[in-house]
Amino acid sequence: MPLLFACTLAQTQTKPPVAVTTAFSKKFADASHVKWVKENAKEFQAGFELKGRKMSANFDLVGSWKETETEIDNVDLPGAVARSIAVKFPGAVILSANKIEKSDGKIIYAANLDVQGKKTEAELFADGRFVK
Repeated sequence: MPLLFACTLAQTQTKPPVAVTTAFSKKFADASHVKWVKENAKEFQAGFELKGRKMSANFDLVGSWKETETEIDNVDLPGAVARSIAVKFPGAVILSANKIEKSDGKIIYAANLDVQGKKTEAELFADGRFVK
């Protein structure tokens, strides 16, 4: 889910199944400030900090890791991503950026933008192609 820690009113902090917390602890042993929400009927999301970065990770009900989203500095966006944003959204201001690692090995960069006073989000692959 893009927009790190984006929680709706429908999402409430809840306790995930033991399989989920066990898988999380193995993958993110040094995580701190962990807060869980039920992302949807099939996934739980942990919001946490690791090595000074805000992150979130999603797991299905049996503990299989689905994705991790890490807050990154805007300057850490790949050059091709920044160039594609500048071309498609001239004059846009990048408000925040995230790196999303998927369980299938794909890496996506999400940028929250201010385009002439309107907020929007762009998702791109490292080579600058837009995801959608």
